Amino acid sequence: MGSAIFFFWLAAIFGTLMRYYFVNEVPFLEYKHLLHAHSHVALLGWAYPLVSGALLFLLLQHSQWLTKYRYLLGLNVVSAVGMAIFFLYQGYGLYSISFSAVHLLSAYAFAYYFLKDLAALSPRAHTRFVRWGIYWLLVSTLGLWAIGPVSALLGKLHPLYFASIQFFLHFQFNGWLTYAIVGLWLFHIERSGKSVAVSTTGFWLLQASLLLTYALSVTWSTPLSMVFYLNTLGVLLQVVAFCLILRPVFIAANPFKRLDDWTDILFSFGVLCLLLKVTVQTAVALPAVAEISYTIRNYVIGFIHLITLGAITLTAVSLLLKSGLLPRNTSARAGWLLLLAAFILSELILFGQGTLLWLRQGFVAYYYEILFGVTALFPISLTIILLSYIRPKPPDTS
Repeated sequence: MGSAIFFFWLAAIFGTLMRYYFVNEVPFLEYKHLLHAHSHVALLGWAYPLVSGALLFLLLQHSQWLTKYRYLLGLNVVSAVGMAIFFLYQGYGLYSISFSAVHLLSAYAFAYYFLKDLAALSPRAHTRFVRWGIYWLLVSTLGLWAIGPVSALLGKLHPLYFASIQFFLHFQFNGWLTYAIVGLWLFHIERSGKSVAVSTTGFWLLQASLLLTYALSVTWSTPLSMVFYLNTLGVLLQVVAFCLILRPVFIAANPFKRLDDWTDILFSFGVLCLLLKVTVQTAVALPAVAEISYTIRNYVIGFIHLITLGAITLTAVSLLLKSGLLPRNTSARAGWLLLLAAFILSELILFGQGTLLWLRQGFVAYYYEILFGVTALFPISLTIILLSYIRPKPPDTS
């Protein structure tokens, strides 16, 4: 997991440089290349190995494929290094796409072996979510395969080109990563000796909502009334689904009830971000709000970070910390809590400024300088976390 945190640190460096672009000139880097490097390293170099590693190390006590998993995770490290270098150098080009393809093939192999291992486990509430998370991971890649033919035949300005990209991102964020995180949450509860009966109706409503809410991803390029209505139906189904699914979960183990340890704080914020994700998506049931959600860039970036840094990172990291799979010492504690503070501040700034733009109130004074300063806290906090690997200190028991 240390290599994944390194790529998180690298993605944070790239993100901080992107913020600096709006403060001062950066003549030696092209912004669009930096953006591609940041997004690919963050999603494929950090989020993917974080979640797949958590599933592997937490759920599978024994596997005949351990050697293969090590090779595949190593292959993902190679692909992430290649993407970091060549997306910076050339943006979308032969080498960067080649390393992306390496990641894609390693993810396919991981899915194959993991599903075989998962089939050997006793069916539980968490296994259904995890299994479907892997299925949606595979489905999401259809969008990537479509990008090449669509761009060659119709061009990169065609709505289908953007729809293909959004297909990948939608089923990554709302399918693969969300389902896996809910599965890990359920596993954490079951491991503590409590049983949770997940509503079958709620689960299949969630499946239907996932398909329907893809409509929002294409409304900005295809703003048809029917597309808005499909999204409205999808988000309404989603809120009903999560109410049915999470009610027994909160009855069994309310994550906000006991905060005895600093890892509990991380976990509770991760769960809160998952609930906020559903709440924000419910708000876009109104077509007018849906249009605002994708036309104000601050909202778009804030929402993506709410999922990746909040719901995904905080939840998965806290469970890995609780299981002793990540260093849990004084340095780690300081680093993760500083990262949490940076995340909260950045979300407040992004959504706050987005709301001011919506109200046509302009920009906060020194907005870009403030946002750059807060963003710089991410690589600083991750440097502290990485130091917990190099110079371990006595375990923090507070």
